Formats: sequence, structure tokens, C-alpha cells
Amino acid sequence: MTSPALTMDDPGFGRAAAVLLGAGALGVLATSACYVLAGPLAAMPGGAADMQAARAATGAAAGWMRAAGLFGMPADVLLAAGALMMAATRRGPGAATAVGGWLALGIASVLFIVVDAMVSFVLPAVAAAGSDPAAYAGLRALFDVLFAIGGWTAGAGALAAAWSAHWPEYRRAHVLWLMRAAGVLGLAANTAWLLGLPAERLIGPGVVLLCAATIALALALAISPRPRTASKSMPTGSSR
Repeated sequence: MTSPALTMDDPGFGRAAAVLLGAGALGVLATSACYVLAGPLAAMPGGAADMQAARAATGAAAGWMRAAGLFGMPADVLLAAGALMMAATRRGPGAATAVGGWLALGIASVLFIVVDAMVSFVLPAVAAAGSDPAAYAGLRALFDVLFAIGGWTAGAGALAAAWSAHWPEYRRAHVLWLMRAAGVLGLAANTAWLLGLPAERLIGPGVVLLCAATIALALALAISPRPRTASKSMPTGSSR
């Protein structure tokens, strides 16, 4: 049996995906730090139980929220591109699940482009405008649910991408188990929050754990030996 293909015809394909994933994950870590500094009242799902207090906190944290978006939106683009490239490398047994997982991770990154745009440019502007409080409440509810469904999609994608251990990047067992742990945490925390359970404090750690798993995976891809392509054997029989 032949091992699953890591790259397309271009031998640098897998390493290019690794660079995109690693850079994107580092950007999301910086974004997460900005979210923490902005505070859950202003910038996390479930943090806005009191809309008046959340609106005031959004105004006070506008600088950190803007920084979160400026880090986050480019990072999300890099992650989406890297995930799509990873999906294109999957061949052989288990490819359907792995492709679905990487596509889901790409979709999650697209959702987070919208989330980061809202946190950096939309919510602070609405909070500062002093308009109808219902406008802020509606946009904040949209932000919260997009964040949660993005985290849910990323968790499901990570689990599917790491469902099989035979892909080359999982030769190092810690990469496989980091991806699986991040998938379980992201899927469980966001599912619970969407169902109305108090799991909002686990959503942020799920994002950070997935970033750590993605960086570990990118490093494993970057240092993995270049796969050899099988040479085509010439027919040995006489020609007709």
C-alpha cells in the first residue's frame, strides 16, 4: 500500500500550506490576547447579559477591539487559504472525512472574518453613536452567535481532520491529540452555549487550544521529509 499523499505535484505545496496555517494561527493568538484585554463584557459570547453595561464596556475597549480585528481578519484569511490547500492534499483511505474536516476549518475561518470585522469596526461604532439601544443589542446578538457557530464549525473540522492518524503530519502523536482535544473542546463548549448552557468561559480556551494544535501541525508539516514520488516503470514486454 502507498502512503497518503502530502503534497500535490508541486513538492512545496504542503510546506506552503504549513506557512499559511502557522502564520494564521499566530495571528489568531494575537487576536485572542486583544479579546482578553477588551474583556468578555465587550467582546465574548455570553458576556453581554446586561446590554447597557456591555455597550459601555464596548466603548471603553474600542482600541483593543480594533486591534483584535486588525490582527484577526488577515489571520483568518491565511487560515482559510491554508485549510483549503490541506483539503487538496488528501488522497487515499480516509480522505473524505479529512477533506470535510479541512473544508470545515476553512469555512470557520471565513465566519471569523465576519466576527472580527464586527468586533473591530461595527460594535464600537454602534456603541459610540448613542443610537437606539436595540441596534447595539441586535448586532451584539449576531456577533455572539456567529462567534459560537464559527467555534463549533472549527471544532467539528478539527475532529474530522484528525479522525484518522495515518496522515503524515500525525506521525508525531502530540499533534494528533492536540487536534483532537481542540476539536472536542470547541465542539462541546460551543454546542453547550448555543443550547443555552453556561459554557461561555470554555469558548476562548477552545480557540487558543486549536491555535496551539495548528501551530504544532504546521511545524510537523514544515519539517516532514519530502515524499518521494513513485517513478513510472516502463513496460518490459516486447511491443506489438
